Amino acid sequence: MENNNLAVTFVNPRSNARAFEANLAPECTGQMAIEGLIVGDANGPFLEPAAPGRPYELIVKQSSVTITPNMTFREARVVNGDVIEIRQGGMGA
Repeated sequence: MENNNLAVTFVNPRSNARAFEANLAPECTGQMAIEGLIVGDANGPFLEPAAPGRPYELIVKQSSVTITPNMTFREARVVNGDVIEIRQGGMGA
């Protein structure tokens, strides 16, 4: 199962110019992905921890499927090359 990872790109909620490329196991959940984005990589965190009442949401750009915290990327039918938009709940005027 080691070559079954999915290559995806996460797009930052505040800057579409900033992206984070990742290789994830299909069994990775939405919550696991968000936690990994908060940890980040050698360049530091990609996301800051969400403010109370404003959780992050992951949306598959091509299909508009929302990856819930307990949903796996396999269940969301994510495929190699998908772009995952990161939105934050509670945003608005």
